[in-house]
Amino acid sequence: MDKNAPLGLFDSGVGGLTVVREVFKSLPREKVIYFADTGRVPYGPLPQEDIQRFTVQIVQFLEEKGAKLVIIACNTATAAGLEAAQEAVEIPVIGVIKPGAQLALETTVNKRVGVIATEATIKSGAYEETIKAMDPEAEVFGQACYEFTPLIEAGKKDSDEIAEYAREYLATFEDKDIDTLVYGCTHYPLLEDLVQGIVGEKVAPVNPAIKAVEQAQQILSEAGLLSDRSEDPDHEYFVSGDPAAFAELGAVILERPLPEVGKVDMK
Repeated sequence: MDKNAPLGLFDSGVGGLTVVREVFKSLPREKVIYFADTGRVPYGPLPQEDIQRFTVQIVQFLEEKGAKLVIIACNTATAAGLEAAQEAVEIPVIGVIKPGAQLALETTVNKRVGVIATEATIKSGAYEETIKAMDPEAEVFGQACYEFTPLIEAGKKDSDEIAEYAREYLATFEDKDIDTLVYGCTHYPLLEDLVQGIVGEKVAPVNPAIKAVEQAQQILSEAGLLSDRSEDPDHEYFVSGDPAAFAELGAVILERPLPEVGKVDMK
């Protein structure tokens, strides 16, 4: 395997770009190939078997593009399809739930952890099961935030509408005495200022992307596959939906213009 082969990342939409931001910070010499399944976003309300099929399909696409490792930059896809994806390809595939659980336990003091995520991730119980497997004394409180992803994908992350939903969803934690809140969807770090303004400074935010990228770096280092390129890499972006809409919103999230975004038909 070429150590300068790209890292593959994907999400249902633009949310996974919050993981790409962490790659840019921690692994600036790594080339990224990112796929956004914007033609089928959001994943949250979909049946688990559909999400699993999409996950395998996209991981195989990234492997065909030459990826040396894939980060499933989507909690919903991680919960539904991580194991199936790992079995479907020859390259390492990691998700964001286990890293998020680890970081939550490193962060919490009172072992009372809140999780905000999509409907599918909350229903799967993935965070609660993973956190409690690591620390049976931990208590986990989940809240599905049904409208966050569609509104973010529509470019409305700063709208009054999303703020109203945030107050509604986060009210569930008012009597739970949580000291840690896991952003259990990669879209949600884009709402950190809004969310933390509601839950208060006593509740520490947990972005699983940070730990997931650390895990990817460790795997690549142990395999001798960290890039040694001297020049800035040329990243690639693909979508199953509208390339122009993704490029516009993606440039805002990454704070840099995107190259031409490729369109891929996924069925």
